[in-house]
Amino acid sequence: MSGIAFRLEEPQVKYLFLLGAAPFVAAAPAYADDIANDTIVVTATRTETPVSEIGQSVSVITREDIERTQAVAATDVLARLPGVSVSQSGGFGQPASLFIRGAENAQSLVLIDGVRINDPGDVGGGFDFGSLTVGQFDRIEVVRGSSGVLWGSRAIGGVINLITARPTDQWQVRGNAEYGWRDQKQLGASAAGKLGPVGLTLGGNWLKGDGYSAFDERLGGKEKDGFESKSANARAEVELVGGLTADAGTYWTKANYDYDNTGADALNLGMKRDTVGYANLRYKGLDGRLTARLGYGLTDTRRISDDAVYGPYTTNGRADRFEGQVAFAPIDLASIQIGAETEKQKFSDNYGSKDSTSIDSVYGMLTVHPLARLTLNGGLRYDDNSDFGHKTTFSANGAWAIGSGNDAPILRASYGEGFKAPSLYQLYTNGGYRELSPETSKAWDAGVELPFAEGQGRFTVTYFDRKTKNLIDYDYAEWNYYNVGRARAQGVELGMQVSDWQGFDVNLSYTYLDAENRDTGAQLARRPKNNFYASLDRLIAERFRLGADLRVGGGRYDDVANQYWLAGHVLVGLRGAVAVNDHLEVYGRVENLFDEHYEVVRTYGTAGRAAYAGVRVKM
Repeated sequence: MSGIAFRLEEPQVKYLFLLGAAPFVAAAPAYADDIANDTIVVTATRTETPVSEIGQSVSVITREDIERTQAVAATDVLARLPGVSVSQSGGFGQPASLFIRGAENAQSLVLIDGVRINDPGDVGGGFDFGSLTVGQFDRIEVVRGSSGVLWGSRAIGGVINLITARPTDQWQVRGNAEYGWRDQKQLGASAAGKLGPVGLTLGGNWLKGDGYSAFDERLGGKEKDGFESKSANARAEVELVGGLTADAGTYWTKANYDYDNTGADALNLGMKRDTVGYANLRYKGLDGRLTARLGYGLTDTRRISDDAVYGPYTTNGRADRFEGQVAFAPIDLASIQIGAETEKQKFSDNYGSKDSTSIDSVYGMLTVHPLARLTLNGGLRYDDNSDFGHKTTFSANGAWAIGSGNDAPILRASYGEGFKAPSLYQLYTNGGYRELSPETSKAWDAGVELPFAEGQGRFTVTYFDRKTKNLIDYDYAEWNYYNVGRARAQGVELGMQVSDWQGFDVNLSYTYLDAENRDTGAQLARRPKNNFYASLDRLIAERFRLGADLRVGGGRYDDVANQYWLAGHVLVGLRGAVAVNDHLEVYGRVENLFDEHYEVVRTYGTAGRAAYAGVRVKM
């Protein structure tokens, strides 16, 4: 392009975005009518916001989705979404990593009821999805794309928020029991309601099975690697005075499992225990224009890996976090949100490593509606880490519903910066290096949502691009961690959802991903270039439901040097359910119908054909 050109420095662009939006606070036209059946989410903005006003890509999994698909493991549910892939070193209980748009597992933030559950004692500070069940969660919100301004460290690939049930005005009780392949048993129960002015939620889940050899049975694995998982949750909330409420809750889970890690059968035992606790004071006033929250969150994780050769290795990680947040909408056309946080993380192991770090943060977000059905969001965050110093991040996104009616197309675009602080393991263990810098990223995406069938269906397409630098790796020559790597991930996400359209529920997702190490040109390990998922469910005669799903996982390299190639796979599943009456449902499913053999981690096995049956009770 010819003509006069000029260049703004990056910090100037950030502040000019926020200043340029300010005149719209007082001078924007009236906001148009709302979109019917607009889904409300909290994770993308940390306040209740319609999806039509969010510029980032957001997926919501409901309790109905979980029950309809008869999912047990969190990895099974999340792998159905656009932009998400999973690798697991064997069956349930074995280590599992989740990649959002190709980002490392530790580069995505995981929350339970809004509280971080990433493990401070993990090598990279990530969360191991291998033993997480979904029986106690009512809703899962997934935000794809960098969300560093609102959520801080680790929100490079995205944010996953697993939300337990909330109290209801009338008592509701539900339970389920399931049995299937290799003596797998599951029991779950929950209750929600009120005792006087106090709302209560209680829940629990138990899962146990013989499992199969984590070392691929086709390669000679014979020893079954069994597992047992227990989890429980509780929540209480009460209105104190007009507009002021208090809530507190906890989530606890413990998993015991056998594992293989030597390329052969091994008599190794593992244990992982996660505890989450939280307490909040919330205020809502001025007819909802003013909301405020003071909160405390706790995450405590303990891991034991009892290796048959080297003996036990134990890690303990804990994070205590205090938060304050205020959101104010002086007029319908604009709102501002500010927040402050302080967090202290602790880590120790049985080899004598022990240390801690603290992070103090402030952030702000401005939202304006300069035109009818156009929403612009922009924000800044400042973090001060006791180990590596300070970091400032910026984000901006917009959503524009063009036209009126439930089938109006929605254009979306976002830009976000993210960072991941070095983990305490990478800093302070025997191989740690205290001069590590944070990993940083810059990402953008753009796409369109095309609703149809009066809002009952929607089709989405999104292009994304993320560049990451200062990646932390391990130097086997120097025996310590160091900053060296650069990576780029770009691709396209396609999705289609149809809900209760003439008795049909349809879900399609496809992801093309090019995730490359920019230093070597190699593809990032265990990320498939192509991933496809499709499911179809049909309600017949009001009480009988049939469903099927198809998963096509593309081939991938297993290692950073791209020497070992893992072929793609095609999996087919069938399911059915019969509502005996309004309170009782019987269901069953067959997974991997054609008994496909495949690997997503080299030499580690996956499940063959398996059948399960169960019953659900709701009162």
